[in-house]
Amino acid sequence: MKLETFDDVLGSIKKHKGRNFHLLLGNGFSMAYDSKIFSYNALHDFITKLDDEDLSKIFDIIETRNFELIMQQLDNLSALIGAFGGDPKLKKRIKAARTKLKESLLDAVKALHPEHVFKVPEEQSEACSNFMKVFLDSGGNIYSTNYDLLLYWVLIRNSNIVKHVDGCGRELENPDELAQGEEAIWSSELTWGNNRATQNTLFTRRIAFFRQWRRNH
Repeated sequence: MKLETFDDVLGSIKKHKGRNFHLLLGNGFSMAYDSKIFSYNALHDFITKLDDEDLSKIFDIIETRNFELIMQQLDNLSALIGAFGGDPKLKKRIKAARTKLKESLLDAVKALHPEHVFKVPEEQSEACSNFMKVFLDSGGNIYSTNYDLLLYWVLIRNSNIVKHVDGCGRELENPDELAQGEEAIWSSELTWGNNRATQNTLFTRRIAFFRQWRRNH
């Protein structure tokens, strides 16, 4: 079976006008920016330096650096212990190890993450936006499974190129006064939900990352 190139995908999009084409982004998108930061190896090295006994044992036994797979296996192990009436203390310890691994992963992303939006070179940022535009212009959606903020940064920096809607918006604080000719007053903080009807960009893990980021600042 032939592996399609991006030119093949572009040809298909142009050929099937009126059809929605969606884009799913994984860790490869972040690694294209800097593999030294966002590779599983870099995240693994950061976490192993924490020198945590339980996490070290897990990495030694489960020979993979795919953190989602490790957490899934820990979930399965915890479920099996419960199903077979195993030691509740062991189950609790496994659950704690999973939580620790997840939080350590978020800490690693935070520590290795670029400092601000302009760390991404303008040429790269614009090229990414033009890449996204092809799919959003077809009426499709963009889905990201990444913890980092790179996609979000690219889109907000290039709003003149690509029209993305992530579902967030500001709350109108004086709806009753609008009918009387008063100027609209909007809340200072963005909340999710106000624009979900037209949402076309979905960050499936960004909420977890933002919560961790806020907790440490």
